[in-house]
Amino acid sequence: MFNSGMTVETLRDCLAATDPVNLLGMRLLKTCPQTGLYPTDLPRETLKEAVSEIVDYTGRCTAAARRLSHLAPIPLTTLPILEFGL
Repeated sequence: MFNSGMTVETLRDCLAATDPVNLLGMRLLKTCPQTGLYPTDLPRETLKEAVSEIVDYTGRCTAAARRLSHLAPIPLTTLPILEFGL
């Protein structure tokens, strides 16, 4: 069995320390007033870059989720779960 030596606490700390992705499209949406969906006075190239960035990020997330869904389960032998005790 593969053992990376990583504990649940180490994994949690690693994920908690990860900075959020800073996407141009999300920054642009945050600058809009509540009445509008997106800014209408953007240069075409800026909008093109923002949309391309979000599409690329979505694709990378989908690929990562696909890879994660194919991982074999890892039994937790050191974590007592009293509800399932035999």
